[in-house]
Amino acid sequence: MQLTIKKSLWLGLLVTFGACIGVSLRTLADAKQDSEQRTYEQLAVFADVLTRVQDQYVEPIEPNILISNALNGLLQSLDPHSRYVSPDAFENQQKRAKREYGGLGIEVTMEDGLILIGYANPHAPAYRAGIKAGDKITHVEGDDIEGKTLSEAVEKMRGLAGDPITVTVLSEGEEPRDVVVVREVIQGRAVRHRMYEGMGYVYLETFNNEHAARDLAEAIDLLTELHGNPLPGLVLDLRGNGGGLLNQSIDVASLFLDGGEVVSVRGRQKDDNSRYHAKQDEKIAGIPLVVLINGHTASASEIVAGALQDRGRAMIIGSPSFGKGSVQSVFPLYGGRKGALRLTTARYFTPSGSSIQGLGITPDIWIEAYPDDGEEHIAFSESSLPNSLDAIIRETEGHSTKPKPKPLFVPEDWPKDKDYQLEEAVRILKSSDYKDRLDGFFDQ
Repeated sequence: MQLTIKKSLWLGLLVTFGACIGVSLRTLADAKQDSEQRTYEQLAVFADVLTRVQDQYVEPIEPNILISNALNGLLQSLDPHSRYVSPDAFENQQKRAKREYGGLGIEVTMEDGLILIGYANPHAPAYRAGIKAGDKITHVEGDDIEGKTLSEAVEKMRGLAGDPITVTVLSEGEEPRDVVVVREVIQGRAVRHRMYEGMGYVYLETFNNEHAARDLAEAIDLLTELHGNPLPGLVLDLRGNGGGLLNQSIDVASLFLDGGEVVSVRGRQKDDNSRYHAKQDEKIAGIPLVVLINGHTASASEIVAGALQDRGRAMIIGSPSFGKGSVQSVFPLYGGRKGALRLTTARYFTPSGSSIQGLGITPDIWIEAYPDDGEEHIAFSESSLPNSLDAIIRETEGHSTKPKPKPLFVPEDWPKDKDYQLEEAVRILKSSDYKDRLDGFFDQ
């Protein structure tokens, strides 16, 4: 009897629970249907407005322009980086993103009326043809270079990939010789390097180059060879580096880290979350490293600076970075025939879990690039942009409580032709307490 009563009670509860679920599902379905209905009504209003503008506005307006502007108004109300890209603009962007040209793979200046080769890309045709840094070019296709400007001389060397060109090369201590070089599609070098005050110095201009990490590694090898011993220290200059390819930022960080996290990406859905780790192949282990940043250091370059700072591998010097820590995904519409949607889909976080978005990377030693004139200098940053995501970040995400250092300024009598931030970076690298200072920043 008791068993029958219990079964009846359970059956009653299940029926009641099922009825509740049914009501809840119907309520959700009704709510969704109401929301969709309101959306359709608003789209009908949009179509009505568009028609009236086309028919009755004081001047004729192209409907494509109206729709593009309307889409961009919608997207840019979300954040500064989401936008609609028209078909023509999307095609042009794809071409520009490659940043490629037909050439020989050399960097040149003018000296004594001749083309002086300052750098020959080891992966390019001029180098393979035996042309090296320090050589001079006297003639191009038999035409004398002397008396021409640098731009005129360089223009003569450009042409279609696959076409040969004959240049007359003068190497020190040798007779001039004709060299035939077959032009190739060349991607410009993003790295400049030199020894400075006994320390290695590398300027990385952009991460929007698929060979950025490779070129940086080669620059470090050249500096090591030039110095003759393991480098006593290295300055990695990311000032003015507006970012670029995520994979290149991971590869660059890998040159200075032995595995471990570089950056995490967090989106709206769990499937959008990813963690990116450095390769276990540190190039200059144990060598003191300083990274220079400023307000124009953004995106991928902030990923590198943040990773090296959080992991205690480098001392960050300069002024706070831009704070562009959002991820945009590009969705071609109808295969690109209708343009593309560039939409913010995630945010970047440093290995410690701090968001880059709107806040940027705070240097360990804050050094401005100008003297203290008593005036307030408001830096333009990501948070200055209309509809920036930083307000949302500050409300929803935690941040490091590490105190900001007090800014230092360029001395008033400092020579204008000298880079104070770089000079300070080298001075710190040479100081005996570099490691103690780095450990101190890391422990804060």
